[in-house]
Amino acid sequence: MDKPNKQELIQVSRKLGLEIEVLDDDLSKDYIKRVIKKFKPYKTAGHLAIGVNSRNIALEKYEFSYSKYLNSEPAFIFFDQEGLDRNTVVIVKDAQLVGDLMENSFGMEYFLSNEKMDYLIAVNWYVIEVSDSAVSLFSNLDIRQEDYND
Repeated sequence: MDKPNKQELIQVSRKLGLEIEVLDDDLSKDYIKRVIKKFKPYKTAGHLAIGVNSRNIALEKYEFSYSKYLNSEPAFIFFDQEGLDRNTVVIVKDAQLVGDLMENSFGMEYFLSNEKMDYLIAVNWYVIEVSDSAVSLFSNLDIRQEDYND
């Protein structure tokens, strides 16, 4: 089965000389399951959303630059859990370069975390949502809390 987001990120990373790794399906499924269990995101398909206890950052202003505020450590990216890439985790070796990778890729919604799962970030067509330790990384940006009703 073709996995378009994974393929796109592989091609773009080669073109830009960015170091990425694609986890095998079993490791990917395990990582995604643990992140979802820990953060309980509001939507894992469609327009991805964290929901409760998250803060929003303006997509238009920060879509390709927000990652510069992250720690320089591996970033784990995963996608819509009902799409073709539902069992895919792409690791970008330096989280600060995620924006560069995405700026040169076709548009995609994704979740992002680190190996220790200290935070969860959701990037969808409308907003960037951040939670847990990532909130403090973006403290200098104009962020706001959203109210979600379950």
